Amino acid sequence: MPMIVDPAAPQVSPPVIVTSPEGWLKAAVDEQWAGVVLAYNANTPPSARNLAFNPSTEVDLTNTVTYSGATRSRVTTDSWSGTASIQHTSTGTASGSQYLCAPIPAGTVIHASAYVKVPGTGTTVYFAFRDANATHNVVVSGVPPVSNQWVRMAVTYTVPAGKVVDRIAVAYTGGAGTVWWSDAMMIETGVEEPSAYVDGTLPGCAWEGAPHASTSVRTTALAGAQDVLRVLITRTDPGAPGPVPVRSGDLAWAVGGVGQAYDHEAPLGVPVVYTATPQYQDGTWGAPTALGITVPAPLPAQTKDLWLKSVEEPGLSMRVMYGPQQGTTSAARQETSSRSGSGYTAVAYDTASVPAETVSVDVLTEDIEQFRRLIRSGVLLAQVRPGYRIPDRFFVPGDVTEKATGKLGVTGGYTCTFDIVPIERPATTDQPMRAPGWSYDHVVAQFGTYDAVAATFATYASLATNGQVT
Repeated sequence: MPMIVDPAAPQVSPPVIVTSPEGWLKAAVDEQWAGVVLAYNANTPPSARNLAFNPSTEVDLTNTVTYSGATRSRVTTDSWSGTASIQHTSTGTASGSQYLCAPIPAGTVIHASAYVKVPGTGTTVYFAFRDANATHNVVVSGVPPVSNQWVRMAVTYTVPAGKVVDRIAVAYTGGAGTVWWSDAMMIETGVEEPSAYVDGTLPGCAWEGAPHASTSVRTTALAGAQDVLRVLITRTDPGAPGPVPVRSGDLAWAVGGVGQAYDHEAPLGVPVVYTATPQYQDGTWGAPTALGITVPAPLPAQTKDLWLKSVEEPGLSMRVMYGPQQGTTSAARQETSSRSGSGYTAVAYDTASVPAETVSVDVLTEDIEQFRRLIRSGVLLAQVRPGYRIPDRFFVPGDVTEKATGKLGVTGGYTCTFDIVPIERPATTDQPMRAPGWSYDHVVAQFGTYDAVAATFATYASLATNGQVT
């Protein structure tokens, strides 16, 4: 399982992880090697959980209780989510509803939110955090910014020591006779800010127990994820006629819905789209998931502007300085013969060869040994920034010349010259994972025991990608 990145190499900043909408595919750019780490996990946990048992009162008012001075009724003439909401008529100075929820212990940070529709009369919306016997505290959310429209109001609260919250009220301060509505109570823990509203009646969501009487989640796991065997990962490049398979993702093993791939061949400086499609044990295909990402190209100010990448040994890949362009040659494929009795020549022709060129690159003295290993490592991929308008090219170097620069060759570096004669992209089917500086051998060298590995990497995806994707 060769993977990514040289542990000794300094990271300027942690890689930015891009995630597909379903959460099944994650990608991170490996800037040191201009590659992309891809992690597939069809067993993603729910993206949001609502602890309120009956948050939108779609059927009845069970698991809700009157709070403060109010008469309440479930109405279907107005709502924010679904077809029903709670209408409150104040009998005092404030009115509201308590929404029962799963017990939340002391020390837990709660994010509570609800949609309200209030008249111009009255003042503030607040939330009361309670158990069956008493209110622990009240947190004011504020004055709704508009009247007679649905508005989401939210607060944050930490459960005090020795207390448990098992219901949260949303209330509105308004004199007797004030009428207002509440809907879509969302009670969450373990989040930084309120999630999009969830209840089990919504598409992509599910009740965790009895409908309208239990917590609910936005489900993100792939149906039948445990039966996934492999995953096909493809890449779609700008202007390409269609997607192409990622070398280590055609197909990648993903037993139980978990697998990884590494793409060392994405074009530089342009957005690409990765799509992962799972294959079940019976050979059928599951729902795809996709994301977009861009691998940075060398900046115009950078002198090392040509990437030479080894397909078989990506850890040898390096950037070198592209010398003055000498132009390209597209060889004709023709056979000619004289025609008897005609002044014209007969020509048989085929598609012309892809343009080839002779390239000179400048290699620093400290890099020349790596360059010598790279240039003889088999199939290479040459890549430059988009502004050069030179397509990516696979090739196998033929003759290579070296010329030391500087007086007596003791200063500067080397000018190396070779031909780039493009070949078709090598086959990708059933190719193993290859990525720079990370493999089982690296794991053995870096960690003395399995316990040390387990203590460093929380998930298999994290281990397989050296922590780049979790």
